[in-house]
Amino acid sequence: MDFTALLNKMVVFLVLMVIGYLLARSGKLDRGAIKALSSLTLNVFLTGSILNSTLGASVELSWSELGTSFLVVWVMQLLGYLIAWLVTLPMPVDKEHKPLFELLMSMGNSMFVALPIVDALFPESRAVFYVSLSCLPFNVLLFTYGVWRLQSGRENARFRFRNILSVPLLAALAALILFLVKPPLPQAVKGLISTLAGATTPLSMLVIGASLGTVSLLDAFKNGKLYLASAVRLLLIPVLTWLVLRLLTDDPVLLMTSTIVAASPAAVIITVMANQYDRDAVYTAEGTLQSTALSMLTIPLLVWLLG
Repeated sequence: MDFTALLNKMVVFLVLMVIGYLLARSGKLDRGAIKALSSLTLNVFLTGSILNSTLGASVELSWSELGTSFLVVWVMQLLGYLIAWLVTLPMPVDKEHKPLFELLMSMGNSMFVALPIVDALFPESRAVFYVSLSCLPFNVLLFTYGVWRLQSGRENARFRFRNILSVPLLAALAALILFLVKPPLPQAVKGLISTLAGATTPLSMLVIGASLGTVSLLDAFKNGKLYLASAVRLLLIPVLTWLVLRLLTDDPVLLMTSTIVAASPAAVIITVMANQYDRDAVYTAEGTLQSTALSMLTIPLLVWLLG
């Protein structure tokens, strides 16, 4: 793992996010354009990255290694929710914001942040495959426990199973099938998927910056309690995750990949869902912006300390 390469990549990521942020703040990208770009990146280009993770040079895992990777990504995601819940319990946060405070800690931006970083760090395509697998527990937990928390205290709260079936989750399942079956695919199909995957990183960073462009950077850093949420999300959860996962695997790529996923900042989708369930979306946007900005420092620090 080249730490200098990581620092260089983080600088590039930061510049791309700033460009997206400035475009949104200046009105060059309105809400409609941001929503369309986000949907395109999530459903097309990130899907290409997920599928490409099994079509790369060599993803060779035994059944036991595959089973271990499944266990690790589930434990990693569950630990985040458990730690966030425990931290939130004694916190003097009002009833309206408590679920949001908890979800800002438990839900990481693995697809838009962790996946490009892992792709840049590890030449082994299996690292991206591990991130793809983490999409399965992420979606299941987000659209079950996450939705339940957002609906807590509300009337007519309902859970819809179809919400779990997001495009990234279906792409992760397809990648798993491709990994297991290894069907012969035309070179043109592989080339298309590889090309889509190559555009994921710049578009992901632009989308993150633009999505947070509705929030003032100054306001995001004024809320003192959000610093605790950011510290738990960016430092406590990944360190504890690393300590626990060391007991489950001796694969350094799986261990560090899962730790980077656990260290990713609060997911932008929290704000989207806060709007959907009539919660304080400004609060979640401020927390996400703060967490994302700080992650540009904390992720390289953790990789240096733990890697």
